[in-house]
Amino acid sequence: MKHYGRSVCIFLSATGIAFAHDPQPPMAFEQHPLEQISRHIYIVQGTQALPGPESRGFMNNPSAVVTDNGIIIIDPGSSAEIGRQLLAKLSDVTDKPVIAVFNTHVHGDHWLGNQGIREIHPEVPIYAHTRMIERIEAGEGEKWIQLLMNMTEGAIEGTRVIGPNIGLSGGEVLSLDGITLKIHHTGHAHTDHDLMIEVVDDKGMFFGDIVTSGRVPNSDVPQDASFKGSITAIKAMLNADVDIYIPGHGRSGGREIPETTLRFLETLHSSVTHHFNRGLEAYEMRDEVISDLAEYQDWINFNEMGRVINFVFQEVENENF
Repeated sequence: MKHYGRSVCIFLSATGIAFAHDPQPPMAFEQHPLEQISRHIYIVQGTQALPGPESRGFMNNPSAVVTDNGIIIIDPGSSAEIGRQLLAKLSDVTDKPVIAVFNTHVHGDHWLGNQGIREIHPEVPIYAHTRMIERIEAGEGEKWIQLLMNMTEGAIEGTRVIGPNIGLSGGEVLSLDGITLKIHHTGHAHTDHDLMIEVVDDKGMFFGDIVTSGRVPNSDVPQDASFKGSITAIKAMLNADVDIYIPGHGRSGGREIPETTLRFLETLHSSVTHHFNRGLEAYEMRDEVISDLAEYQDWINFNEMGRVINFVFQEVENENF
């Protein structure tokens, strides 16, 4: 275990990617039920724990939209194994084939399960933002495999990079087997290429990691995010005709899910901006900003707030020059 911890720390330092520990017990994918949350939408609610050998890397919310003649999968998880297991769970609901896969963004806990889907459905189209495709082609997928291999002590072994093959840019309206999907992209938010997917028929919205429930948003990879852009994205989607909101991590629900994330982000950005205008450096304002966010202190990754504040400070500084 000592060697494992050291190797993970070295890798995280080299990649700039980090996760914080949380107290929830980690469980592997097969221990989580497939839940139906609307007429067509099914979700496996993920643990929020640090990816490790116990969870076999599982931590997101793999989901499916089940149509009359097929399955649309959104963010199939962090390994080939999880992709296969998602299909196994869905086989209890329908015997129809997968007709499309969507990846919301490049962080590997959301899309490395593509391999498990393509093994069974080799011709299935995989959609993502064109920028995600570019980043995978530049080698980012391999970095995520190595990261998760280290963190899970090899539990995702055999997983390969199977990236998306159809690029989107936002604004598309797709009709798949009678289901209408609106594809939203409002600019740089959790990453520079997030897709938010609106299931019009069910009034459902998949936010990817722009919204997380009970977890500090953008805290795992803050260097990839625009905090102000995340605010813009959430506000835009709150104007959509939607009743059900599915975050990238944490429980799904009504408007309170994105509204809570929005309130956190607005308080954070406002506090950092206020203290920046007072002439304080990031390290000098840390305690005051954290005090302004005291109501969220029980959220996952709140112990990462010092690091998050540093990145918000850089963003505010760039806005002012």
